[in-house]
Amino acid sequence: MSLPMTSRVWQRQKTSPTALLLHIILVVMAVSRCYSMQAPKGKPSDLPEGFCPKETGMATATTGECMCNWQHKDGCVGSQCEYQMGLSWYHYSCKDCKCVPEPK
Repeated sequence: MSLPMTSRVWQRQKTSPTALLLHIILVVMAVSRCYSMQAPKGKPSDLPEGFCPKETGMATATTGECMCNWQHKDGCVGSQCEYQMGLSWYHYSCKDCKCVPEPK
């Protein structure tokens, strides 16, 4: 006598050690991938003196970037200024970058 198809589907399958090891490896890889995409815990130690004056921008807490107060494509001047998704900023490694005050 054979079981109906629905009963066979719900029967518990034995898991081989190889399959179990593969699942563990996949979970570890997924978790490590999630944690690797986080920002560093603290700010960079080599920020230049006078980096990101508060009058024109605000330094990020972890990545060493200066977010300009004037969020406009002209809010930052320099060779490595970024303007994406309506945000204007530059990285501390750019020596000639600076935020521009918003025109009155």
